[in-house]
Amino acid sequence: MTWRRALLAAALIAAAPMASADLGAQVSSEPDISGNWAFKSYTHDACEFGGVATLMPTEEDNTYSCELTARQFCPSVEWVVRQSCVAHRTGDRLVIRSQIEEFITGPETASYWPDNFILKIQSGDRMTGSLISHGTHASEFTRQAEGIS
Repeated sequence: MTWRRALLAAALIAAAPMASADLGAQVSSEPDISGNWAFKSYTHDACEFGGVATLMPTEEDNTYSCELTARQFCPSVEWVVRQSCVAHRTGDRLVIRSQIEEFITGPETASYWPDNFILKIQSGDRMTGSLISHGTHASEFTRQAEGIS
């Protein structure tokens, strides 16, 4: 009987590293959202709205520093606005809060508000949700292909 207990103990000890490796795989199974993204928002007017964003992990868990450049094209005016942002991830949700840094194109105006987003992470290549700026507008983020240099 004691050899069976010893065999069982040895099997449990041998399985422990595999179990912890599996736990590590589960923890890291969340999609990596760092990197370059293109976004488009569906506004309810004659304007087109989209742009690009880069998310970079910080030392703080589930927090990303980011930069986005938004382009809003309306029949009477076009804006291209560079913004800094911070993104906080909670599970499959991402909240992006932006601050305007520079009007690259178009008149500087207080009526252009920072572009904030609430998104659901669908995968490492797609996020969907809402632009929160002058109302709420459906939005989609898609992974930008990384170039080879």
